[in-house]
Amino acid sequence: MKRQGVVLFDLYGTLIDIETDEGDPWVFAALSRYLQYHLVNIGPEDLKAAYFAEIGLRLSSREHPNPEVDVFEIFGEIMSRHGGKVPARQAILDTTVLFRSLTIRRFGLFPGARGALETISETWRTALVSDAQWAFTEPEMEMLGLKEFFPVRVLSSRLGFKKPDPRPFELAIKEIGASAENCIYIGDSPGRDLMGATNAGVRCVLFRRQAGPYDELKAGLRAEASFYRYDELYPLLTGLLPD
Repeated sequence: MKRQGVVLFDLYGTLIDIETDEGDPWVFAALSRYLQYHLVNIGPEDLKAAYFAEIGLRLSSREHPNPEVDVFEIFGEIMSRHGGKVPARQAILDTTVLFRSLTIRRFGLFPGARGALETISETWRTALVSDAQWAFTEPEMEMLGLKEFFPVRVLSSRLGFKKPDPRPFELAIKEIGASAENCIYIGDSPGRDLMGATNAGVRCVLFRRQAGPYDELKAGLRAEASFYRYDELYPLLTGLLPD
């Protein structure tokens, strides 16, 4: 029987080590050529401009703080506008995933992350709270064998808002059937993860990928604890979560 506590995880920068370049002109040149196969005619420079303009427009039109966009919807709008008809859902999804694959420069789990997840998930319930795009996050989790650890997954692109808004945390806690005081959030960003968890009344443990000062104190916040290697995490959690 699992213990009472719940461990909530961030994804990118915490479990997944990733680097992307969405500004690379080559990405939009390749994507523009691909879109021609769907009878969508837009040049690379115009495609890049349309992509970032649509993001800016959608973010600025949201009335609530911490707005988020859905990249799937953005490519659907671009393809409709420049293709003359409403594209098939699968065509939009394929375009979105291709865009992601073209932007990736580094991708993989941090050392020891999977082993830590296996041990932690045997002891406590686990859930995911991440600022992430569902269109490529779901397959990327499948690629890395992470889905089994997270039956509850709260992704910002499905909500329209992101951290440090407390609502993603509150939704995950409600869905998993826990209370905030019995949860710990594992993240890497003081500005998003620590602040967001604190806003939701959840304690936060920071994954520090490298030694050096962190800016959590600038916001008047302090993490419950921090760790540098994943073999440090399970022993740390045993002292923070209820039996």
